[in-house]
Amino acid sequence: MTGSTGRVRCEVDLHLHTAASDGDETPEELARRCVAAGLRVVAVTDHDSLGSVAAFTRAAGSALTVVPACEVSTRWRGAEAHCLGYWISEQDTTFAARIRRIHDGELAWWREWIGSVARLGVPLDWTDVVERIGGDRVASPGDYLGLVLAKAGDDERFRGYSAADTSEFAADWCAPGRPLHRPEPWAPDLVEAIGWITDAGGVAVLAHPARLLGDADWEHELRTLSREGLCGVEVWTTWHTAQESARLAELCDVLDLVPTVGSDYHGVRVKPWATEPGLVPAAPEHPEAIVAALHERGFARNGVQ
Repeated sequence: MTGSTGRVRCEVDLHLHTAASDGDETPEELARRCVAAGLRVVAVTDHDSLGSVAAFTRAAGSALTVVPACEVSTRWRGAEAHCLGYWISEQDTTFAARIRRIHDGELAWWREWIGSVARLGVPLDWTDVVERIGGDRVASPGDYLGLVLAKAGDDERFRGYSAADTSEFAADWCAPGRPLHRPEPWAPDLVEAIGWITDAGGVAVLAHPARLLGDADWEHELRTLSREGLCGVEVWTTWHTAQESARLAELCDVLDLVPTVGSDYHGVRVKPWATEPGLVPAAPEHPEAIVAALHERGFARNGVQ
């Protein structure tokens, strides 16, 4: 089925976010949207959090098959990288502690960043963040930058910037060498995070790899990660062109990796190019078979029958 954006609708979406991380919708709202879109198998993959999985699963009832999951923030060869972990139990206290360390580090980073904004004379403090965003939530960067612009008022230093699109503000004020730049918070190496997911009995999949790998030798990099325990690659996603998806699907076949599908839906405001759950530029012919293959491959690798 073709969506209004010219994309195709897939009944499987293994990359969705809620307000437990940087999505706009509650788990209940997202579940209703997924059901209305006709999806059948979904995964809530909040950044460094499993906090919405139970509520989403309850709200979905029998209408959806829900894969418990998490998107782990990592670093790989000096760049930000995201690793999706599927079939992760909320009861795994070791995994929960590991992702909580990432979450807490990012939250502390934003708290320090807000302090640097206040030192510039903008009337903003952490209580404003708690009121607008939440006290234990790592939201989208644009939410924090937009809050600065809202609080700056008539400050001539910030005139001309848009809270709806903070990219220019980020370039002028937050890039290296600029007044609000701070070193990135700690994150585990991608290979370490793959180990975390495997240790938890889960299945590791590299999120939107074309964005990460860029001009690198895709086959070499994916082969390296496969040897470290990577089970799959997100092939069909709003981050990729149809051509990139086709290339990655071919590499999955060569490297014996499972290709997966996920819109990376956050709500229409945060990522307006991902407009609905299940809408992607291209999709696999038999998406539920891919879910079964990912499950089988991952659990065979983990030694689980």
